[in-house]
Amino acid sequence: MIRRRAPATRIGWSAVILVPWSLVALAQAGQGYFVAAYRGHAQDWWPTLGYAAAIYSIWALLSWPIVGAALAIERRIKPWWARIAAYLLLWPATVYAHVLLFGLVYWPVYRSARAATRGEMADIMFVRNFDTNTMLYLALVAGTIVWVCWPRRPREAAPRTDAIEIRSRGRLTRIPLDTIDWIGAAGDYAEIHAAGRTMLIEESLASLAERLPAAEFARIHRGALIRIDRVREIAPIGRGDAHVRLIGGEQLRLSRRFRDNLAALLDPRSAPAEPAE
Repeated sequence: MIRRRAPATRIGWSAVILVPWSLVALAQAGQGYFVAAYRGHAQDWWPTLGYAAAIYSIWALLSWPIVGAALAIERRIKPWWARIAAYLLLWPATVYAHVLLFGLVYWPVYRSARAATRGEMADIMFVRNFDTNTMLYLALVAGTIVWVCWPRRPREAAPRTDAIEIRSRGRLTRIPLDTIDWIGAAGDYAEIHAAGRTMLIEESLASLAERLPAAEFARIHRGALIRIDRVREIAPIGRGDAHVRLIGGEQLRLSRRFRDNLAALLDPRSAPAEPAE
C-alpha cells in the first residue's frame, strides 16, 4: 500500500480539515432532524444544522493541535506504554477544551435558564457530549497514527543528467548540476546559487526539487534545497532543528520536518552499506 501525497498548500490542508467536519455536521443534523420528525417532534432544519455546525466548528479548530500532539507523541515517545499514557492524559484535556471553547464562543447564542453562564454551559455540554467527544478524539488520534504508520511512496529518482534546464528572464539556460550550491525559494520563483552567481528562475522550489536527482540534492527547509556534497557542518540548535554550513560559507536552517533528508549525514550508520566487490 502507498500513502497518498499530502496537500502542499494551506488551502489544501484547510480543506482536509473543514470538508470532513462539515460532512459530519450535515450527517448529524440530518439524523437529528429525521429522528425528531419520526417521533412526532418535528424540528426546524436550519437551527438544527446551525447547532451541529457550531459543535463541529470547535472540533475543526481543535484538529490541528490534537493532530500535532499525536504526531509529537508518535515521533518522540518510544515506549508503547508511555505513548498510551500520553494519549490518556490528552483525552480529558481535549474533551474539556471542546466544551470550554463552545461555551466561550456560542454561549450568547445558546444560553438558557439552565446555562446562565459560560461555565454552566460548559459543564452541561461536558456531561451531555462526553461519549461523542471521546469517540471523535479517538478517531482523530487513530487517523493520525494510521497516517504516520502508512507505508511511504519511495521518491523516484530523476533521470541521471549532468545539467538542468531552467528558464530565467525569458531565456532557457542549462546549469551544470555540480556547480549548484543551494537553491532558495523566492515566492512563486526560486533562486539558484551556483558558481558564485545567483539566478532567479521562473519555477517554484517544490517543482524544481522534483526534477533534481534525490541522491545529490535534499530539501532542508520549505525555503531551501541544498547539494548534499556541499555540506561542511551540521550544528543542532534544539527541538530537532539545526544550522547547515556549506563549504562556501553559507549558513542555512535545517527544519525538523526535513531532518530525515539528511539522515545519512546526521547518523552515518543509517546510510546504506556499500556493495561488496
